[in-house]
Amino acid sequence: MENTSRGTNLFIFGCLFAGVFLKTTLEQLVPVTPGIWLRHIDWLLLITVYIGLLRDPVRSLITGTVAGILYDSFSGGQAMGVNGLCYILAAFLTHRITALIVVDNLLIRFLAVSLASVTCSLTRLLFYRMLNIDLPVLADGGEAAQMVVFGLFANLIVSVVLYLFLDRIFKKDVGLRMRRSEARRRRL
Repeated sequence: MENTSRGTNLFIFGCLFAGVFLKTTLEQLVPVTPGIWLRHIDWLLLITVYIGLLRDPVRSLITGTVAGILYDSFSGGQAMGVNGLCYILAAFLTHRITALIVVDNLLIRFLAVSLASVTCSLTRLLFYRMLNIDLPVLADGGEAAQMVVFGLFANLIVSVVLYLFLDRIFKKDVGLRMRRSEARRRRL
């Protein structure tokens, strides 16, 4: 059990560093037109939401905390902790959705990503405006409505492909099949 947990934690840590790399360098390496759209994808938020969908509240909150620290440190860190709060809120909301709705399908994932994306964007905007600080480079620094709407759609589109990839890495189908078989045994 401990080796499985350690391996999962290493995968999560690797995914977070890959998310930071994608967020900081992918936009600069890609030509201008697609690069404009790539800046709206919040890779760390998508990873945090995915870990929240795995129904492990402690792991998802820790992932949100680490994602926020990484985001703040790589974006200049004028207001340390704001993005950590955003990602912790996203992890909490995702866990609450999965705790209330037991079914795991594409619609639930869309609901979780949508709610987390809008909540994270609005929380970030609220705190940066309240503290009278310019948005960091990674947060797009553009119009508020543009950041929320484009971020929502970009995250929804990318989440479909990313979550299929992460399902293979985390072998989520195995756990789902085990829960279903346990539920069948209890009914008998």
